[in-house]
Amino acid sequence: MDLLLSGPDHRAPPEEYIDFSKQHQVIYQPTGLICPAESADDNIEEVPRDLDNLPRSWTIRQSSPASSDSSVESPNLQIPMEIQDGLYSPETLSRRFHQDTCGILSVKDGPTENPWRTLVWPLARNCPALYHAIASLTSFHQSSQFPPMRIQGIDHMHTALRALAVGLQNMQFDAAISTTLVLAFAESWDIHISTGINHIKGAKVLINQALVQHRQAPRQGKEWIRLKFLCNTWIYMDVLARLTSADDDESNDVDVIYDSIYSAGERQVSLDPLMGCAHSLFPVIGRVANLVRKLRKANQDCPDLVTQALNLKHQLEEWTPPSHIESPEDQSTSPRDSIKTATAYQYATLLYLHQAFPNIPSMPALVLAKRVLCELAAVEPSSRTSIVHIYPLMAAGCEMTSPEDRAWVVKRWGLLSSRMKLGIIDKSLTVTKEVWDRRDAYSKISEITRTSELFHIDSRKRSLDTYLEHEDDDACWLGPPPKRGATHLQVQRQNPISHLFEQERRRHGVMANDAFELLSPEFTVTGRLHWLGVMRDWKWEGQ
Repeated sequence: MDLLLSGPDHRAPPEEYIDFSKQHQVIYQPTGLICPAESADDNIEEVPRDLDNLPRSWTIRQSSPASSDSSVESPNLQIPMEIQDGLYSPETLSRRFHQDTCGILSVKDGPTENPWRTLVWPLARNCPALYHAIASLTSFHQSSQFPPMRIQGIDHMHTALRALAVGLQNMQFDAAISTTLVLAFAESWDIHISTGINHIKGAKVLINQALVQHRQAPRQGKEWIRLKFLCNTWIYMDVLARLTSADDDESNDVDVIYDSIYSAGERQVSLDPLMGCAHSLFPVIGRVANLVRKLRKANQDCPDLVTQALNLKHQLEEWTPPSHIESPEDQSTSPRDSIKTATAYQYATLLYLHQAFPNIPSMPALVLAKRVLCELAAVEPSSRTSIVHIYPLMAAGCEMTSPEDRAWVVKRWGLLSSRMKLGIIDKSLTVTKEVWDRRDAYSKISEITRTSELFHIDSRKRSLDTYLEHEDDDACWLGPPPKRGATHLQVQRQNPISHLFEQERRRHGVMANDAFELLSPEFTVTGRLHWLGVMRDWKWEGQ
């Protein structure tokens, strides 16, 4: 359906999006407060959010249209006077965004290759909603070091939402989509908020309209590069949100949008800022997430769901990274790091699928989890690729049973926390520790040893260090690492992991049809001993 009105880039706000945006205007009301010089964390948890306290002196000067490639007409909104100085000034926030925040939004951060800096930021100069969204994101990011900045983040969040509601019909698609995606990140980064799922839904509405426009008048050059980047960012965010939120949405928008921006058989040779070399893997992960959602709502076993799970398991096992990947400008990452990370996502999603459908032949949960950690461990913590390790580390870390392996997981979360400085990292570790506590208590009460019957070796008690000692041999099921310095790299892992699974089965004399693990229902995605169960009990899902 053509939702476009007259003009190349102007339309009435979509009714669906307004529904989503209204929800957040209630949550993020302006505080009307001046940030104190110092404040303890517990002093900022409950922030006054009375709309009547909105200061009258909030204005933002409209920039000349010539100074930006955005065609936005700025509504009469204001920047609080108290942020004009020092830590809270626009100049400081801009510098923090470019120097700190951009670096944890992209796996490549070379001088000209971070699209948040080169493609998104220029739109904010003449778009108040996007500017305040970026300011909110940056404030929440900095609040781990400067807690009072959370107050500033809430004020900017409210102003961004209001600016979006007022100016949406006059905004460029790119600016509107960028705003919603930044708001989604900002909400997920706020230490008291779980996900940005509703902003992601709002972005989907806008992206679909932008793609309708693109089909009518194809974009070229920088305009197309920017829209494609925004679509890829949405795919990444939507897929991860589906894995962790209990929502009724089972649409296949990821596949639709992916097919709209990639021609049949197209392989991207450059690293995506968030998906790395796994841009073609994420639609498969999204289908798994949708299937698990259906399973969690079903009241009884459904043969059709099992058939779909078998098909998706095959798709996951057969996926291989591109054979040709360009090296980024950023020397802190490499195609090899991206391949290792993509493989970790593969194993983590196979683990997720196994915990949803334990009767389907699979390697045991602990073995899959250790493969995930093996791949993550092969990426140096200093690599920028580590910024996207949250999901696989959560999925695999919860499965660890030995003190040594758990200590390694805790240390890895600590390294991510010190690098990214996000509250979501601490939340993830909290969930992981709760899973460990629940499983330990369950094992003691039920006297369950959870030892897999698949292998004769005691794989669940085998220390992760044993895997890491042989990281470059077939224990990790990968070939030798590619050379880091080449401009174009031929990826070494040419075989799908299904071939490597078969090698492992042969090594232990196990037939594929016999590869079952006796997984207790409490350890599945619907049980309370799974990380999804913890999030459900704590009401962290679907927020």
